[in-house]
Amino acid sequence: MSAIVILQLVIAFVMGFLGLFIIYRVVTGFLVRNYQIDETDNLSLSVFQVGVILSGTLILSAIVDPAVNAIRLLNPEGTINMSSMGTAFGYIALFAVIGIIATFLVITGGLLAIFQMTKVNEIEEMKAKRVNSSLIAAALIIGISYIVSAYCGHLCEAMIPYPDVLQIR
Repeated sequence: MSAIVILQLVIAFVMGFLGLFIIYRVVTGFLVRNYQIDETDNLSLSVFQVGVILSGTLILSAIVDPAVNAIRLLNPEGTINMSSMGTAFGYIALFAVIGIIATFLVITGGLLAIFQMTKVNEIEEMKAKRVNSSLIAAALIIGISYIVSAYCGHLCEAMIPYPDVLQIR
């Protein structure tokens, strides 16, 4: 097994773990700080947090393949070259930022959509620890993430500087 494969596994793990941690902490902190939602024994908040984590997972999983492709492209012999690895890490960081921003946009868009579609104040429902609204909001966010995830991966893939291929006409 080559060192590059192990490095790709480590990068995928670290990128996923850190991305999900950042998304979870920012969204939960925002809800607790701005809307004074009680975190203790709040099943409604927990259901919504599950939706946030699954949303981030779907989008970040689509970003991992382009990140691995960047490593493979910049290290064609399967050896680790420090200058090309620096460039690859730059692409990986850029792709992680794109994934995290896309997840925040999906969560924000999903919440704005659910606020407009229903006559219920979901934040008040979450404060009152009622799960119904959180289930619908989480399902909507996960659904949007499922739709958007492939396109985030395509966007990152398009940023990789693949060599030109000879075209025969």
